[in-house]
Amino acid sequence: MISQLPEIAEPNWLAELNPSTIANEPFSVRKVLTDSLYYPSSGLDGDPIKYLAGNIFSFVYVDQGRSHRDFSNSLNAPGLRGYDLLASRAVAENELTPNGWRPDFSVDLDGDPWQYLDWIGQPFCTWSIFRRQDHVPANHGPSRFSLLYLCADGVAAFQAMYLANAMAPKAIAVIQPGHAFGGNWTDYTRPENILARSVLGNEAGRPDVLLYGGIGDRDAYRAPCWPAFQTHVCFLAKGRNGSIGIWLRN
Repeated sequence: MISQLPEIAEPNWLAELNPSTIANEPFSVRKVLTDSLYYPSSGLDGDPIKYLAGNIFSFVYVDQGRSHRDFSNSLNAPGLRGYDLLASRAVAENELTPNGWRPDFSVDLDGDPWQYLDWIGQPFCTWSIFRRQDHVPANHGPSRFSLLYLCADGVAAFQAMYLANAMAPKAIAVIQPGHAFGGNWTDYTRPENILARSVLGNEAGRPDVLLYGGIGDRDAYRAPCWPAFQTHVCFLAKGRNGSIGIWLRN
């Protein structure tokens, strides 16, 4: 948890879940998206969970190049250490997007959404609840957190989930997003491109927090990628000699 960011109470819906309710009760996309962190092109990066769990209780990860097997094998990643999987289940498209999956790529595109079709994995969505292990002290992190993981395009998923459901994330992570040779058809770091326009033009609201960073020298991330966020909070260490900066919205 980042002490300079607001601490919020664990949501009641999260505290009340058990394996039976997770498996058998309807999935509530509105609960999962409320006060969430959205991380497009997330790969299998556990750093936002490692650092922000407690400030955030619901994490939404999206990456079109990861298989379900990749995701399953990552559940012991550094960001998840100290936690056990309480329960997990598949989420159907109509549960995520009851109003339909209708991404808008019709105007002002800054790339070709179909440029890297051969990089796209078999679509899936898995919802997982993690519980802090009994022997792990409370200062390690919250007692529980939620992780929704989608194999999907990061722009399309934001539009289909947040915009179509009239929701906004609490935080957004733009970390080593991998445009061009990384397989992304649009550069997430550019404020004039479609991701930033979708996120910042959301009538339901804007994120309060931006995470921006990647591998390499910290100087590359001294300034936020999106100028709507100017209040610098801190830098966090990232693997492979990288950094993640945290900024608050103006």
